[in-house]
Amino acid sequence: MHTFTSAVILTYAAILVVGGFLGWRISGSRISLTSSLACAAVLATAYRLSRTYPAGGYLLATLVALALVVLFALRLRKTGKFMPSGMMLVLSSVVTIILAWSTTRTWSQ
Repeated sequence: MHTFTSAVILTYAAILVVGGFLGWRISGSRISLTSSLACAAVLATAYRLSRTYPAGGYLLATLVALALVVLFALRLRKTGKFMPSGMMLVLSSVVTIILAWSTTRTWSQ
């Protein structure tokens, strides 16, 4: 389970970076690039933490994903456009569920 959850964290971080880069290149949104890099950096820290203290790393990653669920839900509500907010909302929701499940499983052991 640990390798799957670690792969989810790293994959999610990579998707955030790619999405931020695309947002910057397509629409010139520097804030998109900056915020995606910041979130990916925190997720990289969560990954490193999860290697020695899985519950802490998973919890940190879960909190980042949950914050992004809220952010993307607000953006979707404001713009009404599925791309990119809705797609990232769905992805962030799935990642949050996986990470929350992994966190609770790790704490119960």
